[in-house]
Amino acid sequence: MAGITEVLAMIDRQAMQNDLLQARRAREEAEAANHDVEELIWELQHVQLGRQRIVFSIAGFEQEAA
Repeated sequence: MAGITEVLAMIDRQAMQNDLLQARRAREEAEAANHDVEELIWELQHVQLGRQRIVFSIAGFEQEAA
């Protein structure tokens, strides 16, 4: 059976640090995406139809003018 020092010597600390950093970034990206979805859901639940049509037509007009 391998001793603790042999097992610890087999652990690549840099690879572990990189994996943890990558996992942290993935979590942050998932949280940001979740926030965007929650914001979109809130907007859809609180839509004011007449007002939204005006906003969309103004946005479309600005894109054509550019």
